[in-house]
Amino acid sequence: MVIRRCLPTAVCMILTAVISRALAEHEAEPPVNAPAQVEWSAGKGQLSLRYHGTLILDATVRAEDADGHEVKGFAVKLEPTETLGDKVEQRLKFIPAKPEECIELVLRGTVLGSEEAFPAETRGEAQNRFPYVRNSVGLSHNLRNNALYDRRWDWVLIGPGDGATRIAPRLIEEQQITFSWESRGSSQEILFRPLFYQKHKMIEHFEPWTYKPWKGSVSGYCTWWAYKHGFNQETLDAVVDVFLEKNLRDFGYRYIQLDDCYQIGNGSCPENWLTWNDRFPGGWEYTTKKIRSAGIEPGIWVHRVHRPNDRGVKDIAAKHPEWFVHTPDGELFITHGFYSLNTHNDEALEAMVRQLYRPLKKQGWDYVKIDGAGDLFRAYKQQPEYFQKINSTPGETLRKWDQVAREELGPDVYTLSCWGVLPGMNVVGLVDGCRLGSDGFGPAGFQRFNSWNGVVWRNDPDHCDILAEWLKHKTTMKTFGAKDAMADTIVQPSIVSMAGGVLMVSDKVEAYKNDSNLEGMKRSAPVLFTVPGQLYDYSHRGPGNYHAPLRGGEAPWWLLEIDRPFDHWSVLARFNWRQQKLEWKRPGMPETEVRFADLGLSEDHEYLVFEFWTQRFLGKSKGSFTAPAQDTSNGLQVFAIREARAHPWIISTSRHISQGGVDLLDVKWNDRNKTLSGSSSVVKGDPYVMTIYVPEGFRLKAAEADREDVETENRGHAAIVRMTPSATRTVKWRIAFAK
Repeated sequence: MVIRRCLPTAVCMILTAVISRALAEHEAEPPVNAPAQVEWSAGKGQLSLRYHGTLILDATVRAEDADGHEVKGFAVKLEPTETLGDKVEQRLKFIPAKPEECIELVLRGTVLGSEEAFPAETRGEAQNRFPYVRNSVGLSHNLRNNALYDRRWDWVLIGPGDGATRIAPRLIEEQQITFSWESRGSSQEILFRPLFYQKHKMIEHFEPWTYKPWKGSVSGYCTWWAYKHGFNQETLDAVVDVFLEKNLRDFGYRYIQLDDCYQIGNGSCPENWLTWNDRFPGGWEYTTKKIRSAGIEPGIWVHRVHRPNDRGVKDIAAKHPEWFVHTPDGELFITHGFYSLNTHNDEALEAMVRQLYRPLKKQGWDYVKIDGAGDLFRAYKQQPEYFQKINSTPGETLRKWDQVAREELGPDVYTLSCWGVLPGMNVVGLVDGCRLGSDGFGPAGFQRFNSWNGVVWRNDPDHCDILAEWLKHKTTMKTFGAKDAMADTIVQPSIVSMAGGVLMVSDKVEAYKNDSNLEGMKRSAPVLFTVPGQLYDYSHRGPGNYHAPLRGGEAPWWLLEIDRPFDHWSVLARFNWRQQKLEWKRPGMPETEVRFADLGLSEDHEYLVFEFWTQRFLGKSKGSFTAPAQDTSNGLQVFAIREARAHPWIISTSRHISQGGVDLLDVKWNDRNKTLSGSSSVVKGDPYVMTIYVPEGFRLKAAEADREDVETENRGHAAIVRMTPSATRTVKWRIAFAK
């Protein structure tokens, strides 16, 4: 007999609090760099793996014949191997005790990950057959996936590649996602690697259980590339006014960030940053108010270098020499014309760092770009004796700066480390983004660090100038929104959007007054948050080698997979990059047959393909589709690929290159009434076009949208529904069909 006794309510509340606290403390414990716990029953063919106190794999291993029937009594052996040390790897290999022809081993079960787990692929033959860069908005269903990565606890489980493993999301809960897993072959081998990014990809400070990546769109305007030091209050007014006039905030341009133009002096003492020069007579108060008047958030740039030719810095160094790094003979260390702050000195931290970022927080900046990470890190590395003396390292010293900056700014201010990935690795977990290279737009950085984006931080390619003034050969590209748009105004922002990166445009204000220059910007923002579809990067470099050459230039093919409750589709972009050998002209791209299986889609299903910039429906295809040729003026094609249905369904929208990823909020088909209904997020004055696939036997009859005039057009198997929204809002719509 079991006797249950009711406890007083107060006692129950105390026990609940104690249990919750204990669970929270366990959750906060870092995962260990050790193999998973394995339970294997050869007789039952049952396998389970536990890691960090949690079941992560529950599966069976059994033999099946060519018809998929279980072969009873077929003995399977487990041959485990472990590689210990810094990079732990655990291999579980299952082999038949007596191999037989036409018999496969099938490992089938479920993998349980945190709410940050996602499927991806490891490098294999699929990438050799069709090299591309891939990421996803939401959970991937791609058939090239052979691994499951759990970002929160930094572990990865890898199965055999090249189509031998199938992973699919099954149940999504608040703190856990369950995936189905099936892999098959003459033998089976799965790999478990704990601390995958931290140890195997050699990102020392990556502790994802302590922070989450910035998931909002980081899109806006940066003053630097267009104006350098010449930006002033009058120019600010002009930029804000054109952003208002062109309604760019509603298209997703959220920030205006002032760069190296407003401060006094030539050194990084707080007074220099907090005292504005005469180019801005209204100071920071006017600047932040003006930016916010357009519904945009203000951003600011600060640096880390302390130049002795600045009077303030010179006086501070004379009074407090212990605040700075010294040479072995005791002299203040100077390199490239600046002193290097010793962030292990508490007084220096308080006076030179906290006294800067604390006021910036109070002033209300929502975006803070902290420059000079590369400069300071290189300087620190030149004085190894000094850091041995203070029992520290250059990386730890740089990290202290950003720890304090984050403490003062708080978690809600977007912070960008600038510049360079190598120094940026020291501030992982403290900043939200990292500028990947030196000055100037660098799209190749996206593919070089694609596996980092949305996991470690947000990748920043530097300022995206849509109308590059230095180009000798500017070509126009015909699009549905602008007949004579410069090709680069389309290509530059589009690659940022496809990569899920930071899109901060930087052109003279005159460039934005011409509507034909804005089509690429409008269709690329906001930038959707993505996670990598590949746990490797598009280059030949290994872990820790971040300067090796790329595969052979910028990747022409990019795949963005979008998962929504009402639909799942892929967006394939083909970039016709400029070639230096041809004096920066585009070489053109031939007509190309693209196999769906190479993209990671089913070769047995039929797909609908639509090209965005030409608004051309390429029809229904099985097995492959033909990507049209691109001439020297056509810099980009973007194909939406959706699985064909037996009833009408949306195949594309005109708002964004994701073709529904930004604007489609809900889509439903009612078979009884033969109606397609849903809701869309639209922008005032921006013509909104939905293209709907109409199968044989259906015909578009009528369409309506709340408080908007709607036009319709039948084009064979494609129907068009068009409206010009009277306001930026969510519009509910309904489309009726006859059969």
